[in-house]
Amino acid sequence: MTALRLIADDLTGALDSAAAFASPDAPVPVRWCHVPAAQGSLAYDSGTRETEPAEATARLRDLAPLLGSAGTAIRYKKIDSLLRGREAEEIGAILDVLRPEFCVLAPAFPAQNRATRAGRQMVRAPSGEWRPTDADLGARLEATGHLVHRAAPGEAPCPGITLFDAETDADLDRIASTPVPADVVWVGSGGLAAAIARRHAGTARPSPQPLPSTILGLFGTDHEVMRGQLKRVVDWHEIVHDVEAEAGCIERLLRERGAVFLTVSVPPGTGRGPAADHIGAAFAALAGRLAPPGTLLVAGGETLRRLCDALGAGGLNVTGEVVPGVPRSVLKGGRWDGTAVVSKSGAFGSVDFLRDLVAPASQGIQA
Repeated sequence: MTALRLIADDLTGALDSAAAFASPDAPVPVRWCHVPAAQGSLAYDSGTRETEPAEATARLRDLAPLLGSAGTAIRYKKIDSLLRGREAEEIGAILDVLRPEFCVLAPAFPAQNRATRAGRQMVRAPSGEWRPTDADLGARLEATGHLVHRAAPGEAPCPGITLFDAETDADLDRIASTPVPADVVWVGSGGLAAAIARRHAGTARPSPQPLPSTILGLFGTDHEVMRGQLKRVVDWHEIVHDVEAEAGCIERLLRERGAVFLTVSVPPGTGRGPAADHIGAAFAALAGRLAPPGTLLVAGGETLRRLCDALGAGGLNVTGEVVPGVPRSVLKGGRWDGTAVVSKSGAFGSVDFLRDLVAPASQGIQA
């Protein structure tokens, strides 16, 4: 397959978009600290999801050359399908540095109930109702001085930025198959990445393999989708209050149950930043007291990155997907080197995702 050069604003995004291009025999390296050699596939986490716009702009100007020159690789800027980051600033920074002839922008992710209609990003709520996200990406790009053309699947992109509507994977396949010159930067979520991978795939996807048992789940996100998933697995869900006092119990439960899903108790009224610090510190301390699990399941990109740093891991090699939007990878370096990792955004996955992992009457989810 053609090499992939990808930049995402958080670690789960780098993993979930690179996963469509990866296999156990041809993993895609995902990094965030050091910049590897300029050849071959690479997905890079810029860590800019929560930064101020000026900082995100400066960071992406520095990182843009990682995408390479026209024709050397699939050049991909991964953005959040709910537009929760600094998408306009980061896209603008990359375009200002690389000056591509075309920028094909398609943020829809149908497999995760995110569509683009009339240029606006829509998300389907658990009730089934479609709601627009707060951000209007086209307008934000235009406010930074970029002309944005709007198009439907099957239409030819114009030079500059073309923002495509899409509601299905078939729509994304049509967009990915539209002839464009080599001098193009693709911008989207895991949905467009998967469509491009389908277009470029030279061989069939490998057969799924079972996840190694046991499964340790560490969840640093309080998204409503994550809360709904945890309600389906109350017998495996534990809340961490005191790592030092509870680590031994958690290890015993992991052996007995085969899976434990953990969240951290956060004092009421704690702000978003301090809460993330509290959760990250608790999981880091816990990892220092536990033996490596068969599979590490992590929800939340910041949680995963902090955990990797605490374990001394230098990166992850993504090897495929569990389900669309939920990648499988392997830790590289550190105390848990070689451990299988399943990672996801808190907003991803069906309500039964965790229950399927531990259902005694099934084979479980495979990847």
